[in-house]
Amino acid sequence: MVEQSNQLVSKQVIKNKASTLTTAQKSEKVSFKEKISKIFNAHKTKKVNKEYADYAIYIKDFTKKFKKFVAVDNATIKVKKGTIHGFIGPNGSGKTTTIKCLISAMIPTSGQLLVHGQDSWTVAAKKHIGYIPEAARFPKRISTYDYLVSMGEVSGLSTKQAKKKSEEILKDLNLWKFKKRNPNAYSSGMKKKVLLAQSLLNNPDILILDEPAANLDPTARTELFNDLRKLRKQGKSVLISSHILSELQALADEVTILNYSKVVYHGSVKQDKAKYELNTSDNAKLIKLLEAKEFQVEKYEKHLLVDIKKDEEINQVISIALKAKITIKLLKPYILDLQSMYEKIVMENNPNKPQKKGKQ
Repeated sequence: MVEQSNQLVSKQVIKNKASTLTTAQKSEKVSFKEKISKIFNAHKTKKVNKEYADYAIYIKDFTKKFKKFVAVDNATIKVKKGTIHGFIGPNGSGKTTTIKCLISAMIPTSGQLLVHGQDSWTVAAKKHIGYIPEAARFPKRISTYDYLVSMGEVSGLSTKQAKKKSEEILKDLNLWKFKKRNPNAYSSGMKKKVLLAQSLLNNPDILILDEPAANLDPTARTELFNDLRKLRKQGKSVLISSHILSELQALADEVTILNYSKVVYHGSVKQDKAKYELNTSDNAKLIKLLEAKEFQVEKYEKHLLVDIKKDEEINQVISIALKAKITIKLLKPYILDLQSMYEKIVMENNPNKPQKKGKQ
């Protein structure tokens, strides 16, 4: 009798635990659904703001956290229509996380990610985007042409449209003569071209590339970047993540630099004005004298950069310094170098940089 009673009690305890667990699980499911709903509602834009619609991509106050780790911290990035925008930063700075959130492979913690003024996770926005991942993986035993036709059909094209578009793109990218080969047999450069071809099947006006130049030889990189230039001429916008800064400077119109999860630079890499680098015995005094004469002067490390509109203005700068008895130690044309600029900005924004000790 006692044994039966114990069995009944045990069954009741198990039943109660199961009931409690089920309630907790239901609560957990509800809270997860609510969390997702809140995130999407927070990102929903009822009306397309003209300020956002003027840009191909507008990322505003974007943050992505993994528990306590902040992968991207309050980033704002604007990609103008019809431009190539470089996306650079050290490994682990948040570039790939940003791209994955932009293509809806991850859910942002907060902020807005907009494509032509529409939330990037919407179907309407996704129609604008062609994505090229860093790794190139293809099925076995399928030709390049058949692979692209299949991808076109999956994307919503009819078989006839997919065949026509695949042929057109393969010819544009000089891959038509290799159409019967399996993409896995290609070199790294040609594999990237197949990925580029795939991204163009739906004729998107925005291309997002995550390290497309990785593992490519110089010739393959040049071909890829030339293809991107052609697409820019066609009016397409490109966001490209790359570590090849010298080639990116020649390719991109603007760049964004991420460092330790934060945007530390966002602007042009084109030098639209002649500048001279200047160092003197009294830079602080010379800045005031030049600005009084309406010269544009900025500090550059321990030197000065002076905008020169006409050749005779450099003689005027020399004259101003000499009259004030300021010795000129250095005077030379300044050429913008993305690699040097990047290293300087990243070093300045390194939170682990040793602080200079003050006077004791």
